Amino acid sequence: MKKLLAIALFISFGMMNAQSNDNTTSEPEYKADNLIFNEKDNSLQLIGNVNFKTEILEFQNAEKVVWNKSSNEIIVSGLKKFSIDGSIQYSDNSDKKILRYKLGSKVAFIE
Repeated sequence: MKKLLAIALFISFGMMNAQSNDNTTSEPEYKADNLIFNEKDNSLQLIGNVNFKTEILEFQNAEKVVWNKSSNEIIVSGLKKFSIDGSIQYSDNSDKKILRYKLGSKVAFIE
């Protein structure tokens, strides 16, 4: 299922981005119950009812997000619903979902 979703996302956004390899990396908007910044590894943890929005990816009420600001990679746990570029949405009642995403990319991976 994970491979199928990744392939579908890759194909969908590969066609939309066929003429341009530019990645969008504007600062995302976020909100959470708790924020913890770790200077040592330049990461930000967003914990509890996390809402996160970029130009491409948006999700609400995730349990936790770890954002490595050096690599612009995020790992989202406790994910129940998200949309990519406003057109693809995923929703499931499973207890645990993990999403891996690099800011500006048009591909997200779900485990």
